[in-house]
Amino acid sequence: MKGRFLPLLVAGLVLASSTVGMPADRAREAPVVTASRIPLYADNPMERRAGQLVYRGGLVLRSGRREFGGWSDLAVSADGSELLAISDQGHWLGAHLSYDPNGDLAGISDGEIAPMLDAAGRPLRGLESDSEGLTLERAGDVHGTVAVSFEHHVRISRYDLSKGFGARPTNVPIGNWVDVLHTNKQLEAVTLWHPDTLIAFAEAKVNPGDDLLAAMEAYPNEGGEPMTRMLSVVPHDPFAITSVANAPDGGLYLLERRFSLLGGMGMELRHIPADEIRPGARLNGEVIANLSYQNANIDNMEGLALRRGPKGEIFLYMISDDNYLPIQRTLLLMFEVRGGN
Repeated sequence: MKGRFLPLLVAGLVLASSTVGMPADRAREAPVVTASRIPLYADNPMERRAGQLVYRGGLVLRSGRREFGGWSDLAVSADGSELLAISDQGHWLGAHLSYDPNGDLAGISDGEIAPMLDAAGRPLRGLESDSEGLTLERAGDVHGTVAVSFEHHVRISRYDLSKGFGARPTNVPIGNWVDVLHTNKQLEAVTLWHPDTLIAFAEAKVNPGDDLLAAMEAYPNEGGEPMTRMLSVVPHDPFAITSVANAPDGGLYLLERRFSLLGGMGMELRHIPADEIRPGARLNGEVIANLSYQNANIDNMEGLALRRGPKGEIFLYMISDDNYLPIQRTLLLMFEVRGGN
C-alpha cells in the first residue's frame, strides 16, 4: 500500500551508525544503504518492553538510490545474517545483518537492489509491480524459492531465488475471492502455513461491518485449478492487515497498522493460535503488542518475519514502507517474544 497518507515524522534518537559497502568493483561509489541505530522509545531509551515483546534493536535505513524505499515485506535467514525484502514498486533488497555482543540488531552491509522480473524476463512496471507479501518455501532459506503476493494486478508468483534476482516467476493459482477486493486494499499478506498450503490475507474490509477476507490456497499447484478454502479475520478497527508470519506453535502472527489524521500512526501484533486455524474459521487471537508513533520509533510498519534463536528464542523483524516520502522513514526493528507463543 502506498501514497495514501502523510504521517508526522517520528523523531529518532541516533545512538550509533553503520554503513553498507558496495561490491569490490563499485567500492568507490556511494553505499547502497546506510543505517543508524535507534531506541524503541526516544524519550526513554532504556525501556525495551512493548506488551509481550522485548526490543532487540532497530535501524533507520537510508539510501541515495532512486529504487530504495516502499519496502512492504521481508524475510530473514535462519541464522539472522541475511535479509530479503520486496518493495511496492517491484524491487528486491538483499543485505547482510550484524549484531552487537548482546545479540541486538546493530547494522547492515553488502546491500543489493534489483528489479523483480516478469515471466518474459522484463522488469515489472506500473500496476504489475506492487508486491506486498513475501513467504519462503523453506523456512530461513532466503536463497531458495519464495512466493510473492501482488496488489492491483492481483496474483501470487513463485520465484526460485537460487537463480538470483534474475529469476522469472511462475503463477500460483488463487480463487476468485480476490475479485471483490478494493484497489490498493487487496492481497496484502501471504504465508506458506503448511508445505502444500498458502494462507493469504486481504488488507481491509470489502464493506463496512465485514470481516477481513482470507483464504487457504493449494501450493504450488502449478498448472492446476485454484483450490480455495475461505477464512475470515475479526477486524480490530481501525487496524488493517499488513503482514503475517508463521508462529512456532503452528499458529500465526498478524501485523496490523492504523492511520488517521487525528490519531496518527500505530501498529499492533496479534497471535492467532493453531487451534483457531481451519477452513471456514473466523480468526481473532490475542493482541500481544500495540505501539503508537506518539511515543515509539515506528512508522508505516508493513513487513514481518520470524526466526528462532540459538536458545529457542522467537525473534520478530519488522520493516516499514516509507511510501517514497521524505517525511517518512524506512525502519528495520527486531523484537523477541516473551511470554509464550
